[in-house]
Amino acid sequence: MRITATLTAQISDEYSLQSDMTYLREAEAYEGPTTFTPTDQTQTILIAGQTPAENITINPIPSNYGKITWNGSVLTVS
Repeated sequence: MRITATLTAQISDEYSLQSDMTYLREAEAYEGPTTFTPTDQTQTILIAGQTPAENITINPIPSNYGKITWNGSVLTVS
């Protein structure tokens, strides 16, 4: 994580001092699962401020899942 700040100090009416500072903090390692399968619920992967050690994979919708659509008069299962 990188935090950048500018500090300004007014010395007098004519002079001021300005300094840019950058603070670097190593992110914590994410140690949770990295493979996910879609569901009918929203899924939130809590990795804020963490770095995963490998790519995160979202699997395709499994072939045995059915999709139901409604157009206002016809219910379709595909």
